[in-house]
Amino acid sequence: MTRTKLGLLGLCAVVLGMMAMSASSAQAALTWLILKEGKAVELKALLKGEVDTDTLASGDVTLLTHEVGIKFAVTCTGFELTGINLEAAGKLTTGGKVKFTGCEAYGKGILEEPLGCKVHSSGLGVGIVETLKGKGELVLHTLAGGGTEVLTKVEPEAGSTGTFASFLTEGCVIPEANPVHGALFIKDCSELTAEKVCVSKATTHLVKHLIVQGPLTSMWVGADTVEHLETSIDGSAWIKLAGLEHTGLAWGAMDA
Repeated sequence: MTRTKLGLLGLCAVVLGMMAMSASSAQAALTWLILKEGKAVELKALLKGEVDTDTLASGDVTLLTHEVGIKFAVTCTGFELTGINLEAAGKLTTGGKVKFTGCEAYGKGILEEPLGCKVHSSGLGVGIVETLKGKGELVLHTLAGGGTEVLTKVEPEAGSTGTFASFLTEGCVIPEANPVHGALFIKDCSELTAEKVCVSKATTHLVKHLIVQGPLTSMWVGADTVEHLETSIDGSAWIKLAGLEHTGLAWGAMDA
């Protein structure tokens, strides 16, 4: 199975730190806007998501990583958002979680080599991995060639040095306990060129937005060693509004 790799790999920590500073400097000027019949709707608004099975045709969400000398992937076929809302001032709800389902481990980051692991979070069934409490906010990323793009920064509630999630494995070569740390920057990918290059529509008001891992992301599994440069999120997902008041409404980011 050939899979489109959208994860950003190989950025050094110094460059990531400098870029993250440029991203955060303008974040206060951004906010969410929901439209109903051309008028703004009051926040907050619940979010729901689904794995992308058509546009980029990945059909799953995968954590690709390298830990204690072992390259492997944890691939999940579904996910659900719990308690994550668009909030005022361009924020996402602090304390929200994501639950992934149908999770399996594969060697060398490809699907042809299942490792036979039982993958799960503590206290949950096999194949279920749930994040810990997180938080998020809109940030403005200054591009190297000029111009800017809007990203959404997501990290543990305690910040990027905290733990996103911790998954356990049983019966395979991967370490039994696997904490995931760092910060994930999400990029809008709601429009694609003929070559399937993402064109951001973060500031366009759409009923649903396609998202992928964006630049500035720095994540690692286990210890923060040089191996963390090989950790990324592969796959894409659709995000839309939920709840009686907001289902079916167009939304996006804008300058405050």
